[in-house]
Amino acid sequence: MKSFAELPDFKELRQLWKQDPVEPPSPRLELTEDSWVERGAEVIGWHFCRLEYWLSGSGWLRAWLRLNLFLSITLAVAGVLLLPPVNRVLEQLASSSHWLGQILADFLGVASAVPPVLISLAVLYLAFVGYRRFRHFRNRRGRTGFGESDGYYQ
Repeated sequence: MKSFAELPDFKELRQLWKQDPVEPPSPRLELTEDSWVERGAEVIGWHFCRLEYWLSGSGWLRAWLRLNLFLSITLAVAGVLLLPPVNRVLEQLASSSHWLGQILADFLGVASAVPPVLISLAVLYLAFVGYRRFRHFRNRRGRTGFGESDGYYQ
């Protein structure tokens, strides 16, 4: 990580801004043998220079446009290069989350069906155990009778 001493200072950041004053336009007085298209283009360019000088003679507008053009081109390139892979990753994430949701829904469906089955099996088991105890108690009572003792409490 850079320390504060290594960070760019105001002068270095000012170089990115590059605000130079605009010179006032002056017409070229020598006439050359240009075609009407070249002469018209030169006149239109001269009017654009006058407009630029009128809008911002200090060069602030030119520097602002240059900086914004640089930032927009940088962001456009980053968007063109990064957005398709990021879009692909997000699509895969969305489809895999859909699959995980389906798996979870199926699992919860099975899990919600398990308790009634377990309760039914538990009731059947308790009924079987109760029946065996009742049968064992009946057999035992039938062998010894009520009045007889088996010698255990004597």
